Amino acid sequence: MPLFKPELEYIADLVGYVTMPVPIGPAAWGTRLIFPIVRGTVEGPKMKGIARPFGADWAIIRADNCLELDVRLIVETDDGALIHVEYRGVIDMTQEQVEQLLSGQAVEGLKVHTAPRFETAHPDYVWLNRIQAVGCGSAEVVGEELKVMYSWYALRS
Repeated sequence: MPLFKPELEYIADLVGYVTMPVPIGPAAWGTRLIFPIVRGTVEGPKMKGIARPFGADWAIIRADNCLELDVRLIVETDDGALIHVEYRGVIDMTQEQVEQLLSGQAVEGLKVHTAPRFETAHPDYVWLNRIQAVGCGSAEVVGEELKVMYSWYALRS
């Protein structure tokens, strides 16, 4: 029996589009790929707005075929708040999926798990500064872009 059982409070969904990766290449920690953010929407009971076309995912393909995410973006809410969102995450991929991603092909079945943190000065959203969130979702190729879809939840205990 666990000592603690967290509850999840739904915040919002993010549907974003990034360019296909800019490959930096094999480096000390793995193969670096940068996915610049093109656009996105955020919609849910706690937050509604857009993902500004600013920021990126500075991802690394590790030796174990996991894509380690390192994302920073800005959400602009419908009521004018600016929220810095930063998250790490992991996509567990097969060698075939890694090869497809590196060659620019469509990759099926990508499941994404993230741990977002938020930062804002807007009084209606400062509560976001004090939570740890989790996200889960997927990614798929749409034309020349990669569409990422997440649901964000606040961890409560």
